[in-house]
Amino acid sequence: MNLIYDNLAKGKKAQWICDANKVHSMSYTPDLAAGTAILGNTPDAYNQIWNLPTDTERITGAGWVNLFATEMGTGNEYQVLPNWLMKALGLFIPIMKELPEMNYQYDRDYFFDSSKFNNRFNYTPTTNANAVKETVARLSS
Repeated sequence: MNLIYDNLAKGKKAQWICDANKVHSMSYTPDLAAGTAILGNTPDAYNQIWNLPTDTERITGAGWVNLFATEMGTGNEYQVLPNWLMKALGLFIPIMKELPEMNYQYDRDYFFDSSKFNNRFNYTPTTNANAVKETVARLSS
């Protein structure tokens, strides 16, 4: 979310990777922490596959930009960083060299279904809108 929040906070366009029209799930760190603690303290959860709590809303990259822009009271303009650009930047910026192999999360729909976890533990993940609201409040203070 740094490419969105940090840029909007500086009055710049937000940035997204590959395709802003693809669904992209994000999980809220407090939900991930709670989910990890719950699973770690539930012996019969061992040896199973779990997705940690994630909002069920299917939101695109453009939708994430809109959530942040709305909460921050800024414009929602953004630019998309194409895969070829990230590969080229990787020649000069070491951290960027690692990003292209993660593009499968951005060049197609990437949706987490945590219904197994939510149902088993009667857990309701934080909504994307509330996660953004709490994140912006924390980063803005």
